Amino acid sequence: MRMNKQIVVTDWIKEKPRLGTFLKLTLSSDERRILRGKRLTDCGQEIILQLPRQGNLYDGDFLVTNDSNFYVEIIAKTENLLEISSNSKIELIKTAYHLGNRHVEVEIEEDILLTKSDYVIENMLKNFNVDIVNIKKKFFPEIGAHSHE
Repeated sequence: MRMNKQIVVTDWIKEKPRLGTFLKLTLSSDERRILRGKRLTDCGQEIILQLPRQGNLYDGDFLVTNDSNFYVEIIAKTENLLEISSNSKIELIKTAYHLGNRHVEVEIEEDILLTKSDYVIENMLKNFNVDIVNIKKKFFPEIGAHSHE
């Protein structure tokens, strides 16, 4: 669906409206941090993000636009990731420390770490007693302690 009118995304809304047209906007973890600028929805409609500067875009967020009939739904993009696991908790903790020391974004789950696929990082991880599997998954990295939210 394409409109001639310029669609400007202005704010978040708490729940999905019952009526209206929903434009899906699929974004990577990096793209979900950028709250301003032009984007192309999944159907090819150009929109402009003019969101308040605080916050991040999350999978499943609904956004209001300057047109009361149009809403935008955020979809997290599937990304190429490294899934890192180990039989040793201390080895996994050491690995997390070294990834953090390199300012590498990490998603932390119960017994695994996830990070974006990167051959330099993958080579570094070979120095640890960890298992590495290349996977495709939506990526939700930890928000840093120095985040400006």
